[in-house]
Amino acid sequence: MAFMVKILFYLIRCLPVRLAGAIGAGLGRAAYLIDGRHRQIAMRNLHRLYPQKSMAWKQRISRESFAELGRTTFEMPHVFLRSKQFLTSRIEFVGLEEINKAAAAGHGTVFTACHLSNWEIGALSISLVNAPGDQMYRAVRQPPLDAFLKQCRERFGNRLHERRENMRWIPKTLKQGKSVSIMVDQHLSNGVPVPFMGHLARSTTLPATYARRNHSALFAGIVHRIGHQFRFRIEFKRITLPPQHADSEQDALAGTAALHEAYAQAIDQRPELWLWIHRRWLYLDEQEQA
Repeated sequence: MAFMVKILFYLIRCLPVRLAGAIGAGLGRAAYLIDGRHRQIAMRNLHRLYPQKSMAWKQRISRESFAELGRTTFEMPHVFLRSKQFLTSRIEFVGLEEINKAAAAGHGTVFTACHLSNWEIGALSISLVNAPGDQMYRAVRQPPLDAFLKQCRERFGNRLHERRENMRWIPKTLKQGKSVSIMVDQHLSNGVPVPFMGHLARSTTLPATYARRNHSALFAGIVHRIGHQFRFRIEFKRITLPPQHADSEQDALAGTAALHEAYAQAIDQRPELWLWIHRRWLYLDEQEQA
């Protein structure tokens, strides 16, 4: 499996990146027609969040979300195998001044990300702006393939930690003044219900908790695709944590809600770029079935 993926990656790497993305988008739209299960999940999510929108609008957003997933998948070989110069020439970074201020403070930085547009280039961007650190990730089931993908993701200085690993690496990294990166827009079965786009979803409160505990700056990393091209504006938006209370759990919830709001605004701007096929509000689905 790993060998076949490597061969496929290097073949797609030989294609112009815009052509690779266009092929992926076409396959994504075909998957929208074929994959009824994930199409239903996307439509259910869109019905919940945008009840006022027409059925035609929801179908278009769902279809284009499939296209964006295909585009991102076929761009992945370019993200993982092209040079740093190639990647940075296609990215406009916003918010670097705040990152530099946070780094100078010496308390470490907590970056977060979501599955908006090409999330792999978003994850890699931390090392592209010379702020490499440790990132949490979900390993794939085939160890050889996981080792290959991990090598690609770490090639500019990041270090990856599997999400089931002991969390002691997080405060250790922050105390060294380095960065920690965590995805925040997926359902977490043991997570805490926090509003995400106005509806409760089981979420991780780790970013807000560790940012508060270690006096670290908290950022939302938001990937904005420019048109349908392999060009991006990556915004590092500093999140101001709400005033601290005696209840640390309440602080974690309030901080997580503030972080979610930053992503909600970005998703509302271009909803077709988000990963609607994920059951983000499984918590509410389960409540409704109970």
